Amino acid sequence: MARRSKKKRPKSKTLAVIALVVAAACSREVRTPSQTAKARVKPSVEAGADVGDPMPSYGTKLLDGKSFDVASEKGNVVLLNVWATWCQPCRFETPELQALHEKYSSRGFKIVGVSVDDGNDAEIKKFIEENKITYPIGLDPEGRVANVLRTTVIPTSVLIGRDGRIAWRKVGAVMPNETAAVDNVIERALGKKI
Repeated sequence: MARRSKKKRPKSKTLAVIALVVAAACSREVRTPSQTAKARVKPSVEAGADVGDPMPSYGTKLLDGKSFDVASEKGNVVLLNVWATWCQPCRFETPELQALHEKYSSRGFKIVGVSVDDGNDAEIKKFIEENKITYPIGLDPEGRVANVLRTTVIPTSVLIGRDGRIAWRKVGAVMPNETAAVDNVIERALGKKI
C-alpha cells in the first residue's frame, strides 16, 4: 500500500482557511433561546419582508416603557435592527449603528434596536451603557420581529422608507467597510418625499 506524503501547508493558506471558517460561523443561523423553548407563530403567507415590500405591521415595548409601532413611523426613515446581547456579530456592529444614529437622527432618521434576549432587562441595560447606545431599544423576548422579518439570523436589519416600504435589508452585521453603501441608501431614503 502506497503511503501519501504529508505536505506542509504554508502559514498563509492555513490562516486563510481559519478566517473562512470564522466568517462562516458568524454568518450561520442563530437561534434565540426562546426559539428553542417555545413554538413560533409562522408569518402569514401574504406578508413580505423583502426590499420593495411594504413593511409588515410590527410593534413592541421599548426599554424606557414607551411603545414602538412601525405604522406610526410613516414619514420617517427607520432602521430596524434585530439583535441580542449574546450575539458577537451584534456587538461588533453596534458602534456602526450608533454612528449612523448620530449622523442622521436630526434629519428624520431613527434607529430602533430590537433585543430578542430572554430574561430580565439588566443585561440589556448593561450592554446599552457599555456601548453608549442612545437610540431606542425595543424588547421582544418572544422573537416576534424575527417572524415578521422572516429571518432566523441575527443581527438582521431593514431600512424602512418614508413610504413604509423596505428600502434595504441586511442579514448579518453591518461592517465598517459597508457604511458608505449604507450612507447612500439612507441619503436616498431621506431624500424621498411621500
